[in-house]
Amino acid sequence: MPDIYTTEWYDAVRSAINVGVSQLRSLPEGRFVVAVEIVADGRSPYVGEGARRFLMEIADGSCLWYRELQPGESEKAHVEGRIDYRFLGPATVFDEIAAGLVDPVDAALRGAITVRGDMRLLLRHAEHVKSLLEAYTNAVSTTWPLGRPPYAAVTSGSEGAVARA
Repeated sequence: MPDIYTTEWYDAVRSAINVGVSQLRSLPEGRFVVAVEIVADGRSPYVGEGARRFLMEIADGSCLWYRELQPGESEKAHVEGRIDYRFLGPATVFDEIAAGLVDPVDAALRGAITVRGDMRLLLRHAEHVKSLLEAYTNAVSTTWPLGRPPYAAVTSGSEGAVARA
């Protein structure tokens, strides 16, 4: 079982994507590049200050590669052309999605995650998108060395900080 957000984890997710899409009848043709930015929110122990950024390339339905960019590293070093889809959101939401606690479509619909790109194409290939999301959320047994979500939320009251689930 790979630790979350490690090279081994990205490889396992990529493999799970490819196993899932191999069973689909209809796959989108062409090449798509997806960028994900997971922003520090003070709750997730997996994103310190700033953000974690990832890129993934899908070609004819299969995931060719999935990797994390290093701080300051340009997307252009890995991508010829444009980014087709961008997903942006707080670290805790992405952690909860990876742990299978939050539905990623619901997170996008309620605005917890911002999605930019051709939504018509996503809707047209809903079965493929579902397979991609399934690989991220449930297909890989993930270890959480710094603690698994949900994380306790800290609020302040008259008696100081109170932790709640």
